[in-house]
Amino acid sequence: MGTTLPADYTEFCGLFGYFCEFLTVYSCAEEVGSELVNTYEENWQIGEEDESGRNCYLPHGLFRPKQQAGLLQWGASIDGDEFAWLADPSLSPDSWRVLARDDAQYAERFEMPMSEFVYRMVADAPFGGFGGFGATGEAPYSESSS
Repeated sequence: MGTTLPADYTEFCGLFGYFCEFLTVYSCAEEVGSELVNTYEENWQIGEEDESGRNCYLPHGLFRPKQQAGLLQWGASIDGDEFAWLADPSLSPDSWRVLARDDAQYAERFEMPMSEFVYRMVADAPFGGFGGFGATGEAPYSESSS
């Protein structure tokens, strides 16, 4: 992909994948055909097709390694929520923070790394979650992404 990914993400992907049949964290292989790379390319295709496609990523735009800060999607929910980093090539990837967006384009920034966001979504009831999904008090479960 032309960029280093946050260390917590690559470690996370080696351990987990889908959570509670709701939250998918894309596989982190940086080769063509991986979920992360495919989503990156699909988002750029949507953004380049027409003005409405470009508008869907405003005000942040899409990330371009070594060129432009913007959204780099790392996951999604079954309800159409999208989870991305606010990625900036001028910053260490470990400092990138999470932006969650629902299918109506409501967005909320979370001042935490991806792994903390996922943990809090599935296990921290006081966190409240995003898009109607949050910790239920039940033990979260995961399926491997491989």
